[in-house]
Amino acid sequence: MGLLDLASGASAWRGYEYYKEGSVLLKKKITDHEYSGTLRGSGNKHYDVFIDIEHPRKSHCNCPHANGKRIICKHQVALYFSVFPKEADQYYKEVEYEEEEERRQEELDKKVVAYINSLSKEELRQTLYEVLYDGADWVFERFVREHIDY
Repeated sequence: MGLLDLASGASAWRGYEYYKEGSVLLKKKITDHEYSGTLRGSGNKHYDVFIDIEHPRKSHCNCPHANGKRIICKHQVALYFSVFPKEADQYYKEVEYEEEEERRQEELDKKVVAYINSLSKEELRQTLYEVLYDGADWVFERFVREHIDY
């Protein structure tokens, strides 16, 4: 698992924002897979960050959220994106894609609800019969399990 995989969604997003805001004040390459840095956090506090790309659980930060814990915080993510800006670009594209998919799904859900609400009682019955008898077996089985005393 990579460093981003171990970060929470909130830490990943806030880390991206910190990266874009220029909160990485200093970064230093230690080895091909280890980096250290100083980041400006909230309240203009500075935090010391270390990331290990090969062993992300060895990464650490002295911020209150991560200090002494084996978690990936927003400061570690910001340093990671500062070292690997193409990863930041890819991350943002993935977030945009997921948000667009969510918007599409919400729009589809609204259309389905509007369609169902437009049907008469008889049309609803006919549609339900079609879904149960022409659809996948598991749909019928679940309907019986949840709605029929059998």
